[in-house]
Amino acid sequence: RQAPPSLLLRRRLSSLAALSTAISIAVSAGLSTMLLLCFPLALVSLSAPRDEVSFDFGWRFTTGLSTHPAQSDEPPPASADPGLHPAEAQTGYDDSGWAEVQLPHDGLIAAAASSAACRDGCSGKSYIPRHVLWYRKAFTLPAEWAGSLLFLDFEGSFRKTTVWLDGELLAAHDCGYTPFRVRLDNATSLRRRLGSGDSAHTIAVFVDPDNGDEGARSHGSGWWYEGGGLYRSVALLRVPPLHIERDGLFAYSNLSWYASGDMEEEGEQEGEQPSGGVLHASAAVANAGSSAQTICVAFSLSPPGGGRLLAAASTAAVSVPPGGRATVSLALSVAEPEVWSAASPHLYTVHAAVMQSGCASSSSSSASASS
Repeated sequence: RQAPPSLLLRRRLSSLAALSTAISIAVSAGLSTMLLLCFPLALVSLSAPRDEVSFDFGWRFTTGLSTHPAQSDEPPPASADPGLHPAEAQTGYDDSGWAEVQLPHDGLIAAAASSAACRDGCSGKSYIPRHVLWYRKAFTLPAEWAGSLLFLDFEGSFRKTTVWLDGELLAAHDCGYTPFRVRLDNATSLRRRLGSGDSAHTIAVFVDPDNGDEGARSHGSGWWYEGGGLYRSVALLRVPPLHIERDGLFAYSNLSWYASGDMEEEGEQEGEQPSGGVLHASAAVANAGSSAQTICVAFSLSPPGGGRLLAAASTAAVSVPPGGRATVSLALSVAEPEVWSAASPHLYTVHAAVMQSGCASSSSSSASASS
């Protein structure tokens, strides 16, 4: 069984984003040619009170509804809606007879093919019945997380997914191919109990994997076998009220290349070595607090493989209103940067830290990027 989040190693948030390489000739003037290059940039976060905990372990799983158990040789019921307050979503529901699973998980593949249940092949023509699926997970939150924003990040669930916390309906997601986020800290039971000490909670997830007899655009899916259930990882994320938004860090670069005469003197081949680069970085900062906050963002750039910082600077101070956001940006210059290629995949790292109190205090939330 997995330890509660308060006992788990807290990892740095990694938003696995990347910008594909794109080169375009911008201008030719005299003996020099300027090229604009967008480096691949992977976004991650740093120190700050931001925690990400894997939610892949400790799940209980079953098929069918408590009012209509799944039968291997029977098709799913015509109406598989569990309602707003299903028994399976309640905290005290007995799930001891459910299977123990970990994510990623296909809730359909273990079932035997059945021509009786799937006379027309079922969606995907797999002849595997697409019964509805239930997942439950009990977990504990540490008291010191009170006042933070808490989210569950689902990387993928097929297909129609509904989420409850302690019996309270929180969210629904209707696409089987896109990630989605569910906010927890505004749930009634969590708000009442988290501030008074470590609190135990139960998350319940209902997944209807049916995509129609033939699969169709209207059902958000194709005709092949797609599986069903929580087929990708889930993570619990905590961020402070003042934080860099999800996917809120962005960076791109402009490169200057040596003129052909300069490269000939240095024995270089044309287009091989840039003379310099300018990294343009921006961060979107959200303020979920009740009062305006004056902040700036400190950006820095680390070389491939780590080591000393190549460049660092802070933005001007800006005010972020309560419930609002602000985007700040600046540029960092680098001499003779190493260009990424398949043969030499050099990646730089851009760090961004939100600073308060005239940009002199420790970071309140942070993020970074690699190029």
